[in-house]
Parts: sequence; C-alpha cells; structure tokens
Amino acid sequence: MKRTSRILALVAALFAASPSAAHEQGDRAMGVVESITANRIVIEAADGHPVAFTITPETRFFQGEKPARPEDVRVGQRAVVHGRRDGERVLAERVKLGATKALK
Repeated sequence: MKRTSRILALVAALFAASPSAAHEQGDRAMGVVESITANRIVIEAADGHPVAFTITPETRFFQGEKPARPEDVRVGQRAVVHGRRDGERVLAERVKLGATKALK
C-alpha cells in the first residue's frame, strides 16, 4: 500500500511538473487513457491535448511493476507511455498503468 502511494505520488508530481511536455515532445505522455485499440493508445495529457501512440508487438505493458497485457488497459486509467518517433508516428515502447485498488 505504501509503495503504491509513493508511485502514485511520484507520477502525480511528474505530471504536475511538466503538463505540456508530452504534447510538445511527442515521445512520452503522462495522463489518462482516452482510448485504446489493438494498435493505438491515446493519452489525454494534463494540458488537455491527446497524445497518440502506435502499439506494436514490441510494446511492453506494466501494471505497477508487474507485466500486464493490452487487455488490462481501461479508459480513464492513469498511465505513463514512453515511445520513440518513427517518421510521423510515435511507437509505444512501454506503457505503465497506474496501480489499481484491490477488490475487497
């Protein structure tokens, strides 16, 4: 629980420190999942702009520190996406989902 709180606090601090960095740089985004399909994830950054990434077979997903699957991603979930430019596209390399609360 403490670890989850620290991770969420770190993500929130980074999110607040550079709200438009994702939109301007295009290679990473922190925010909320706006949409996800089999080959695309869109993150709404703090400045309200959508940042789109192409999902490839090499894209790795994580729920907290544990490996996850694209099927685990939910609209409205907090996420950090790191990618790399490939021409006009930005390829998602790593998608880290905010930890979810355990069901009681």
